[in-house]
Amino acid sequence: MFKKLINITLILVLLISFAGPILAQEEAVEAEPTASEIFTEALSDYNQGNYALAEEKFNNLIENKKLDEGLKFSVLYYSTMTAVNRNQSVKAVNYLKRMNELGYQSGKLNWLVGELYLNKNNQFDSADFEEALKYLKTAEELGVQDIQFKRDLAYVYLENNDLNKAKELYQKIINNKPTAVDYLNLARIEEENENLNQAVKYYESALELNGSQSSLYLNLGNLYQKIENYNSAVSIFKQGIKMRDDFAPYYIGLGESYLKLGNYDEAESALKKAVKINSNSYYGYYLLGQIEKKRGNFDQALNYYSQSLKYNNNYVQAYLAEGRIHLEREENYRAISRFSLAVEKNLEYTESRYYLGLAYYRADMLEAARAELRKALHINDNYQDARKLLDEVETELGINN
Repeated sequence: MFKKLINITLILVLLISFAGPILAQEEAVEAEPTASEIFTEALSDYNQGNYALAEEKFNNLIENKKLDEGLKFSVLYYSTMTAVNRNQSVKAVNYLKRMNELGYQSGKLNWLVGELYLNKNNQFDSADFEEALKYLKTAEELGVQDIQFKRDLAYVYLENNDLNKAKELYQKIINNKPTAVDYLNLARIEEENENLNQAVKYYESALELNGSQSSLYLNLGNLYQKIENYNSAVSIFKQGIKMRDDFAPYYIGLGESYLKLGNYDEAESALKKAVKINSNSYYGYYLLGQIEKKRGNFDQALNYYSQSLKYNNNYVQAYLAEGRIHLEREENYRAISRFSLAVEKNLEYTESRYYLGLAYYRADMLEAARAELRKALHINDNYQDARKLLDEVETELGINN
């Protein structure tokens, strides 16, 4: 009896030892998640912003050849979204292509991929506007009409220099929900089209919507200068200074405008503030030189031009300004020296060639004068001062035209 009991016990132990692994395997088989469950987990990671985990799970599912069509579409859709959120443009485009191959297209995804190429968050070295346009146009064809989408599309047309399409879109946008940037970009377009008065109106509208944007005051002030409305330029630069009194370009613009109005004291005050804020402002020193020249203080003017060239020794206008003072003083050889430097810095600048020719003429170096004046007219045959002087030189040389 005791032997039988031992034998039964041994049999039970053996059965349990064999059954354990079998049951564990069955439990393991039952515990293996389905594709739908993995997708749900991946989607949860995505919604929580755990994009790296989500990408890993979505990638595993993509390789599953047994996925039904609906789940495959969902996996590719969210794989693209994940790549977009991780700024992975190459992966996003690849997933988008695979969706297209399955016969699915998404306007939203094309928009998001286009936005990646716009580089809005400065995640890349630069934007790729041609690639952005390709995906945004597809999104438009697929029916995307969101106002922000239209802004993106208008902007990419603008950056691709398709001004008519950009203008058309921006004009629709400002009839809906305009922003200062919309008006600013319309102003850019009108400036390019040389419709300066219309550009002014758009800048003014931009300022009404956002008076805190420094560039608006600067751009509008510069535009007032282009249309020679210097009083309005003075006003807008002063408004800019009230917003930000440490911004040297405002004072430069203010000084330029006062100079054009003949208000030299106010111009000098503004420009001295500019060079105090930015001691490297070669243009500020040049303008101070122009004021002193207007006042007849030639030595002080030359000092300012010298400072201008100290900070930018390629600045042709400063060399020309120096040369013109030497011409007025009948210091012809000094003038030749400064004008020669101007030519050296920019061989294709007509005015430099003309003044060098004039200095040679004043120094009775007629052949040299003729050579420079001919070069000036070769660059710009409509430069009338050069043509008139060349006729005089050739008459003195006895050359028949």
